[in-house]
Amino acid sequence: MTRVNYSYIDYNEASEDKLGDFKFEVAALSFNGERDDIGLSMEYRFRDDFDAIKHGYAYYKLDDNTTLKAGVTKVPFGNIGYISNSFWLSLQYYVGFEDDYDTGVSLEYRGDGYQTDVAFFKGAENGATSTKRFAADIYQGVVNGTEYNYEETNQFNLRHSIFTELFGIDSTIGASLEYGQMYDASNGSKEDRYAYAVHYQGAVDNWTIQAQYLKYDFDIASEYQNKVALSVVGATYEIASEASAFTFNLARKVDMGWGALTLYNDFNVLSPESDDFDKSYQNVTGISVGKGPVFAWFDFIVGKNMLWSSRSNHVGLQDQFDKWDKRININLGYYF
Repeated sequence: MTRVNYSYIDYNEASEDKLGDFKFEVAALSFNGERDDIGLSMEYRFRDDFDAIKHGYAYYKLDDNTTLKAGVTKVPFGNIGYISNSFWLSLQYYVGFEDDYDTGVSLEYRGDGYQTDVAFFKGAENGATSTKRFAADIYQGVVNGTEYNYEETNQFNLRHSIFTELFGIDSTIGASLEYGQMYDASNGSKEDRYAYAVHYQGAVDNWTIQAQYLKYDFDIASEYQNKVALSVVGATYEIASEASAFTFNLARKVDMGWGALTLYNDFNVLSPESDDFDKSYQNVTGISVGKGPVFAWFDFIVGKNMLWSSRSNHVGLQDQFDKWDKRININLGYYF
């Protein structure tokens, strides 16, 4: 797989002057193989500024319904698959709860009309001091003048999803729980972190609807002033240590004969618990197009007090700008 990306940012003077930027985004090497009941799946990605593993795990099919995975594997939390339609993913990705990969073991059991996932992760896919990662995890280092000392460890996940028909709509209804610890390298203490989510996906004709509610709480020391540091794709930033987030997405697939086209709108809002902080918003309206090995996203992103979709470099902290910002993003990929 290789992808290139065009972006135009209305709050960036250089981007406005140049009418945007068009550049290489990522290339990836993937391997998937299976012999008898044992398999291996791996994807390693290369960017212009770093390279890192996305996932890499071995799996064993205990029977037709049960699969055991070990390695850098996807965290079973939230909607099965994604809670987004766009290249930009949902706001919940940027606080570490969508498309997350960690190092541990997971067990997937698919029964008659339901799926249950149980997992234990010893830590993130890379060390806490690294920014070389494709999933958002706790960062250990200095961000905006504050030295953060936490790293993720000892995480348990449980997710249960029911497949049913609801009011004539093929539906997946689920709930997820997560509990983990944060090890403080400065004093050897361990703090707790919790999260839960309820999620829904429905499909009727060519329409798809998604909704998810997330509540998380990083029980950090008071010195961090209700903030946690994360890193992803080479960057570091801060988020509110306790918040709730809601995502609502609507999409329609259109068969064009020559390929598939999907129209969508993904809406996200995060509400921090601290009275000193403000809500973050992200809305993505777009079209995705696929034909053979080529896939493209065309996204119009509107954000307020939100990392990378507004001029704020955080999620759920104090809104210093109080502006709705806009970005156009086009991502073109060739998958082989």
